[in-house]
Parts: sequence; structure tokens; C-alpha cells
Amino acid sequence: MHSSSEASPPAVPGWSLRRRLLVLTASVTAIAWLVGGTATFFVSRHISNTLFDHRLRDIAEELLTFADHEITELQEAGAGIVHVDGARTIGAHYHYQIWSPEGRLLLVSVHTGHAPFAPLHRLGFSTDLVRGVRSRIIVIVSDDGSKILEMAEPLSARSVYLVPDLPLLLIPLLFSLAVPLGFGAWMVRAATGSLDESALQLRQRSPDDLRPLPLAGLPLELTPIVAAINSLFSRIENALAVERSFTAAAAHELRTPLANIKIQAQVASLTRDEASRQRMLARLASSIDHTSHMVDQLLTMSRIDGLIALRAQAVRLQLDSVAAHVIDELRSSADRRSQTIIEEFDAADVEATEFGVAVLVRNLLDNAIRYTPVSGAIRVRTGTRDGRGFLTVEDSGPGIPEAQRQQVFERFFRLPNSGAEGCGIGLSIVRAVAEMHGAEIALAQSVLGGLQVTVEFPPVPAVASDVPAATGNPGDLPHS
Repeated sequence: MHSSSEASPPAVPGWSLRRRLLVLTASVTAIAWLVGGTATFFVSRHISNTLFDHRLRDIAEELLTFADHEITELQEAGAGIVHVDGARTIGAHYHYQIWSPEGRLLLVSVHTGHAPFAPLHRLGFSTDLVRGVRSRIIVIVSDDGSKILEMAEPLSARSVYLVPDLPLLLIPLLFSLAVPLGFGAWMVRAATGSLDESALQLRQRSPDDLRPLPLAGLPLELTPIVAAINSLFSRIENALAVERSFTAAAAHELRTPLANIKIQAQVASLTRDEASRQRMLARLASSIDHTSHMVDQLLTMSRIDGLIALRAQAVRLQLDSVAAHVIDELRSSADRRSQTIIEEFDAADVEATEFGVAVLVRNLLDNAIRYTPVSGAIRVRTGTRDGRGFLTVEDSGPGIPEAQRQQVFERFFRLPNSGAEGCGIGLSIVRAVAEMHGAEIALAQSVLGGLQVTVEFPPVPAVASDVPAATGNPGDLPHS
């Protein structure tokens, strides 16, 4: 009994696709918001400074117009430089100077120095320090060219108008960030919701429920994954169906020989005549050998079904060497029947699994030995035709009628009145191995009078030309 408190394997730390998408979406949104906000700020500041410059120019032009008459009167009265308090009219933060073209200061605002803010010849706007304060400066000339006005506005005075509006600007800015973030989070959750739905369907299924998952409504990125799962379900269902069919057929086929063994054992035990008992025991031994051969073939078939997963382990083989080793193993069986095995081997390289090729050759040769009469002939040939390695096994037995040459590949099918013991699995194994390697099988009438079986393998890929071919040592080949 196993304790329920057995330690479970440690959980492997994973990562969340949804969390990564949320972080990515939030990061992109925040970066875009910062870039857009920064660009908006600079554009707004440029527009604001342009408006302030227009206002500074308008004030300067009006001031130059109104000051013209006053300066003319002062000049006629012989007065010197006049300091005018402009705080009541244009504002205390503005400073101005009016100069003559010759560089004589004519009029100046209160608390303003007598040094020019900027060179008199530099007309238009400029930014410079005025009495230690960074200011925006404009220089203009009167229409008659008799006066030059320089006016300065501290840049700090401009920001006074913007600071009170910052909270009003921040509210929509924050709202413009919150809305995309919320919408992006909703979109990510909606897009990944299909993952949760598919996972829930899988969790709620019973182990034998292999129905395909629905593909309708899935995003394009998830469809290949679900389609691959459905394909896996289909392969598993087919494998289970084959296994159930194979198990049922094997049970049916084994029931008859086992019943015969039981009957023969009972008859042998009741027989008092020694000669009859020995005959019954010989039949019993033959039935046991037949049943043992059937079990071996069933086990081989089971291994062949698993070879499909080993296709990636295929290597370059010398088909003629594998065939020679198999003949050496089965030669004693042919010798007991006084059969002659003719070997005609030419080099033939194939790319295949060594176990599969050896099983294929063994079953073809075993069938030939079983169906060839005593003192008959068997011929085994290998070679290369149009770049494709081939194996041909011929016998002098009864052959197979052309109408039944497709049926003989079915499991447990045996020709009626064949006159040879067998279990009807050998050629099924041969076909399974051939299909696994992409080889083609052809049945024909042999010149020896019996059956000719030719298996033609696909061409060996060019990249394998420099790899030494496996020769198939006898100890490495499987035994049935």
C-alpha cells in the first residue's frame, strides 16, 4: 500500500503568457504616452512662446507709437533722459529702452539700466540675460527710422501663466494613460481567454474521451496548437483501435492452438499404448512449437508497431550484409528440409533501422522455407536499381494466386489448403516494416515456380554518402 503522503515531484516554475502580454502592453502604452506627452509639451511650449512673442511685438509697436510724441516734446524742451513708469500701462515685468540711431538713450522704463539689452542693429527677437535674468528681447525701428526700441520680458513671467493650468492639463493626460492601459488589459484577457477554455475542456475530459477540440472562435496563433492536439488525439485513438483489434485477434488465434494442446495432452495421458503415446507427444511438441512461433510473431508485430517512433534513428545499412547474416541463422531450417538457398548479392545501401530490416528479411526467408517443398530451391538477391536498393526472395513453392496477393498482407490471413504451418502474421510484419521505411513491395510469379517478393527501398540521401554503412553484425540482429 502506498502512503497518501508521498512527496509529489517539485513543481517546475513556469511563466505566464498573459502576464507577459500585460507587461508588454503596459510598457508600450506607457512609452507611447511619455513620447506623445513630451512631444505635446514641446509643441505647446513652442506655440505658447510664439503667442507671447506676438504679444511682446504688439506691445513694443504700440509703445513706440505713443512714445514718439512724448520724446519729441522733451527734445524741444531740452530735457535729458526721461524714466517712465510703465507698470500701470504695460506691466511691471516689462523693461524697455528707446534709442536714437546714433546710440543716444532717449527714453527708458523705471528700474531699467542704461546699457542696451542687445546690439541695436540686431533687429527682431533674441534671448539673453538682462540684469542677470534670462529674458526675451525684441528690437524694432520706428517707421521713420528715427528711434529704436528694445523691450525685454523675463521668461519666468511667462511661466506664471502656465503653472495654474498644469492640474487641468494633468487630468486629461492621466486619463489618456489610464484608458489605453485598461483597454489593453481587457484585450489581453479576451485574447487569452481561449487558452483557459481549451484547458478547461481538457481537464474535464475522461481519459478515454479523444474527441477533437473545437477550432471555431480560436485566434489564428492558437489554432495550430489545438490542431496539433487534435492530430495527437486522432493518432492515439487509431493506435488504441489497432491495439484493441490486435488483442482481440491474437486472443482468438491463440485460443485454437491452446485448446489443441490441451486436448492432445489429455489424449496422451489416457493412451496406454506406448507407440500411440509417443505419436501424441510428438504432435503435442509440434503444436507447442507452432504456438511458440505464433507468440514470437505477435511480440515481433508489437515491436514493429513501436518502430514508427524510432524512424529518426535510421542509419545507413548494407542490405546484402544483413541478408547474408539472416541466411546464416536460418540455414539449418532449410538444411533439415534439404532445401538449397541461392545467394546472389550485389552491394545495396539503404537507410533504415537495423532491427526492422532484419525482421523483414527473416520473415520473407522463413515464409519461403515453410512453403518450399522438400529438396526445393530458394533464391535471395540484393542489388541497386535506379539508385534504389532492393531485396528479392523467390521460392519454388505453390505461390500465391494473383487474386489473393493483397489479402495475404492482412493479419492472421492464411491461404486455404496451403499445406504449411503458419500463423498468418509474417507478411503483415513485412508490410509494416516496408511502410515505415517508405519501401515498396511487389508480389509476382517466380521463375522457380513459386512466389517472388521484391522490396525496393527509397534512395539513400546524398548527405549520407560519406557516412560508413553499418554491416549488421550477427549478434546485433534480432531473433524471432
